[in-house]
Order: sequence, then structure tokens, then C-alpha cells
Amino acid sequence: MIHFIIRHAVLFTSLMLFANIALAQIGNGGWLNLTHTQKLSPKFDLLTDFQFRSANNFDYLGTRLLRGAFSYNLNKQHSVALGYGNITDWEMINEERISTLEHRLFQQYIYKNVVERLRLNFRMRFEQRFRGPDADFSQRLRLQLGAVIPLIANEQFSKGMYSLLQSEVMFNVQHKERINDSFFDQHRPLVALGYRFNKHVDAEMGYMRLQQRRRTGDIERDLVQFRILTNF
Repeated sequence: MIHFIIRHAVLFTSLMLFANIALAQIGNGGWLNLTHTQKLSPKFDLLTDFQFRSANNFDYLGTRLLRGAFSYNLNKQHSVALGYGNITDWEMINEERISTLEHRLFQQYIYKNVVERLRLNFRMRFEQRFRGPDADFSQRLRLQLGAVIPLIANEQFSKGMYSLLQSEVMFNVQHKERINDSFFDQHRPLVALGYRFNKHVDAEMGYMRLQQRRRTGDIERDLVQFRILTNF
């Protein structure tokens, strides 16, 4: 079952990677991610994620995301989580900076495996979104597949340099008319170079090609992403 899911996730991401988004608005920006995992017990973890994303061309802060979840480890390879996110988006409309608040509940499943030198990670996340002053409700499915490849590291990979290849696709599965009138929402392919300082701290710098469908017109962004990951 797990291999079936991963094979179809790879198919989805591959198809979206080569899909053309017609009449896309091209731009650039940057994302700063601070991700922390706090082990509460052998079975339970607390996951936190803070993200700050620039608007197009680094004009201003476009998005602030605060997210947390409780994770339950079924075993070393499988885990499930239940979480909440608080997201504020800003956009310039008629030279006025307008904010939109979103409350988001989510459930996720993560599968991890090591194949020779590859550290594989598959994540499936289901989100319930409440956007805007009227808390417009919609639901979204996200599929993410990533591979960490040690480059210059010790045998245990507790320290050293690595590369990250990752792709995520998002689909509006309920009330797409409240988002962008499309089943497809976003595609986020990412390539990054990272350094593991020890078993508790990683830092990554990467390039993401964001493809997003919007009601007002599709966008494509070249993004620089810097991420710090901690695990205690």
C-alpha cells in the first residue's frame, strides 16, 4: 500500500512538473522557514513551523505562517499528526496593503525510509481551510516527496553536507470555487544544499519554482528559500 501511494505521488509530481501554466505572471521572492521538532516521549512529538514569505520582487512581507501539530509515531517509519495553522497574507490593492487571515486545521501522514544513501520522505496532508472575514471553508490535499542525499558527511550522517530534492503538489478537493475555480492549486519543486551541524541542527539554502493557479491569473515565482531545522 505504501509503495502504491509513493508511486502515484511520484506520477502526480512528475506530471505537474512538466505542465505549463498558461499566461503565468513571472516574478521572484524569498522564504524564511524555521522548523522545530520537540520530542515529548518515544511516541509523541510537538511539531512547530514558522514561515515568512516575501511578496513579489521582495517588495514587502507577503505571508506570515505559524503552524503547530502533535505527532504520533507508529514506528520508526510511520507517523501521523493533527495540527493547526494561522496564516496571514498581505496584498497590494489600489496602493493599499490588504490582509487576509486564514485558520487551517490539518491531518498528515509521514513515511520515512532509507534506501542505500537516500533518506526518503513522503508526506500526505489534508487541510481544512477557513479564509477571510467570512471564514470561507474549503479543503485541500497536499502530496510531498523528498530525498536527502548525503554528499560530504560521516558514515552515520550525524554531520556533514547534503542535497535535498523535493516536490509538492496541492489539489483543491472541496469548494474549489472559493479558491481559484480549479482542482489544481500549486506545485512546488525544490532543490537545496544543506549542512548538518549535528543530530539536532540542519541549515538549508535552496531554489524553489512556485507554480500557483489563481482566479486573477496564474503565477510563477523563482524563490530563494532559507530553512533552519532543529530537533531535540
